[in-house]
Amino acid sequence: MNKVLNILGLPSTVVGSKEWNELENREFTIGPDALLDEILEKRQWTNVEIAWVLKRMIYFYGKKDSLLLKAPPERIFLNLVDILRAFYLLVDLINPDLDDNMRSYICSKLADATWGINSRTREYLQKF
Repeated sequence: MNKVLNILGLPSTVVGSKEWNELENREFTIGPDALLDEILEKRQWTNVEIAWVLKRMIYFYGKKDSLLLKAPPERIFLNLVDILRAFYLLVDLINPDLDDNMRSYICSKLADATWGINSRTREYLQKF
């Protein structure tokens, strides 16, 4: 994967790296739940493990997992805050040089995620 990115003049990413492929092979061998348990037992994770856990979270939150729907809303909000803190720290520390497409994608997703915290939607919610 990284060879293709290099040919296209795109930077290499964690996904598609040798370490990523090894982690995916481990996932296929022991299953995603067992791999997640292994990662969660560690105090510090590699960048590949962080990316894999984020991918897993996107999968479950994106499909609106039936068990997650039973979780207390307060806990889901705490999860979201933890993710946002980690993302904030990464952006602040790394200050990545993003191309226009990636910057537009991130801005679009963040703008969508402000629903409920901007003044227009807060006024809408107060009516209920």
